[in-house]
Amino acid sequence: AQVDWYEAAADLDGERQKCQVFSMRSMASGGAFHCAYLHATQQAFLEAHELAFAYFGGVFHRLRYDNLTAAVRRVLRGSRREETSRFVAFRSHWHYEAEFCTPGEGHEKGGVEGEVGTFRRNHWVPVPQAWDLAGLNEQLLAACHADEDRLIAGHAQPVGAGMALEREHLLPLAEEGFDLAEVSFPRVDTLGRVKVRTNAYSAPLPPGTTVQVKLSAGLVAIWHEGRWVAQHERCYGRGQEVLDLEHYLD
Repeated sequence: AQVDWYEAAADLDGERQKCQVFSMRSMASGGAFHCAYLHATQQAFLEAHELAFAYFGGVFHRLRYDNLTAAVRRVLRGSRREETSRFVAFRSHWHYEAEFCTPGEGHEKGGVEGEVGTFRRNHWVPVPQAWDLAGLNEQLLAACHADEDRLIAGHAQPVGAGMALEREHLLPLAEEGFDLAEVSFPRVDTLGRVKVRTNAYSAPLPPGTTVQVKLSAGLVAIWHEGRWVAQHERCYGRGQEVLDLEHYLD
């Protein structure tokens, strides 16, 4: 399969947002998975892989990429690459091989680039509307399933039928996903907030309480003594407050 990012616009809660969209396209069946994020971070990149594997029902033996910074630390001579340690650990967990295009030779992954053009024309026009990113991705997943009825020129069966055939040849899904969350143990401050990276998030706990924070590509989950106590949408700004008034009612 081939993997790429592309940009697209969506209206989230009435506000126009520029999204970074992950796409993985099978070169056998033509099936494709699309998932949107507000930022194309390495964490989002790896999370989207796991969502794509679940959609396809297995793991491709080989994935082809551009020289993305999420995967490649340094381009070496010829086809050799120095991959990031996190990416090596991730693909080792899922047991697949990675290959990378020659810099500047986009045609080497023309399958996914053609898929992006088709998906953009069919599902990003007009600009989709959703309450939040989760709602947008529900729409994109429904669009992926709808495209399984498509018959690609030169193929004997629709995309969905081809996906069913190729699924038998994919690597099995791992019993557990790769640990993608960034974990920290901040304390609740006097204003009922915990600091995560550069931003503060409210927590319904007394000041001075030490909590466990699990930071994912889109969410900040706050845990205390083994139980989940709060969750916020992740903020990518700096010095911002993300507050839930329910946490202050007492």
